[in-house]
Amino acid sequence: MVHRIFLTLFATTLSALMALGSSPTPYQVSHTWTQVGPTPHFSGVDIRLHKVFVSNLAQGTVTVLNSRTGQRLATIQLGGVVHTVMVDQKTQRVYVTDIARGRLDVINAKTDQLLTEIPVAKHLHGLAVSQRLHEAFVTDIATSRGYVVNTRTNTVLTPQGIAVGPNPWGVAVLAKTRTLYVANTGINLFPAAVNPAGDTVSVINLRTLTVTRTIPVGPHPWNLVANPQTGLVYVGVSAANQVAVIRGNRVIGDIPVGKSPHGMALDPKLHRLFVNDSASNAVSIIDTQTNRLAQKNLAVGRQPQGISVNPKTGRVYVVNQASQTVSVLSPRGS
Repeated sequence: MVHRIFLTLFATTLSALMALGSSPTPYQVSHTWTQVGPTPHFSGVDIRLHKVFVSNLAQGTVTVLNSRTGQRLATIQLGGVVHTVMVDQKTQRVYVTDIARGRLDVINAKTDQLLTEIPVAKHLHGLAVSQRLHEAFVTDIATSRGYVVNTRTNTVLTPQGIAVGPNPWGVAVLAKTRTLYVANTGINLFPAAVNPAGDTVSVINLRTLTVTRTIPVGPHPWNLVANPQTGLVYVGVSAANQVAVIRGNRVIGDIPVGKSPHGMALDPKLHRLFVNDSASNAVSIIDTQTNRLAQKNLAVGRQPQGISVNPKTGRVYVVNQASQTVSVLSPRGS
């Protein structure tokens, strides 16, 4: 009898421990930073320098913050209307797209100084940077083309661009297969217009610089994130309130999130994808091992746009444009 009771208690305890170990750690807003500059939009993190670079959309500036304290370290004057921010962790260069002037700005992350401005096209928007390929990839929402830039020489490798779908915004690259994915949102800014055909993702072979497939994903996809570990690509489909999951050349699933998913960031170490639900003023968190929603309706500031992750610390930086703040997310208990 005693032996049977012991076995029952042992099994119950073991099950509880297994459940505890497998359950995801929830995130919480640990800090709200206010020294982010006017009209904050997107962000990028330099892991080694402990800096967050925030684009100030309408001001044509980038605000530099201490990623541990939120203290403002510098304001970098660029001009134009600055949008997407990406950091090359290897070279410690910060890349910023300028919508108004059609330039790709390059900043020295160590000195917070502008190094060069690369003229590319008319109205640059989306941006991805590959350390492995030494290339940056940008989209032009006005001409509906994608461009490839050599980050060693700062030269445009495709001066005529690669024709994609209507008004491309987000872009993501899988360096291993040399494949580029472009979200054709159908939303133009100059002039303001909406194209109902904006519901696809263009797949580009970077060896041949040609579009090999056009994948329907739903109305008005904005941004993409590629997972180099699994080869999956995640697309925020803004008008459908979901994230489409792409493997190769086809959609293999859709994950419901909040309203109008916009910025996305991946933590490959913790297998978490963070999605800004811009119209919900919240963040959805997806478990990329199961491709299921791990946490939803995590309230942040108003109109969250860009989002970035420091995989070394687990911190997530959410840029709230309407609140003019950055919400810092951390695993609960950390």
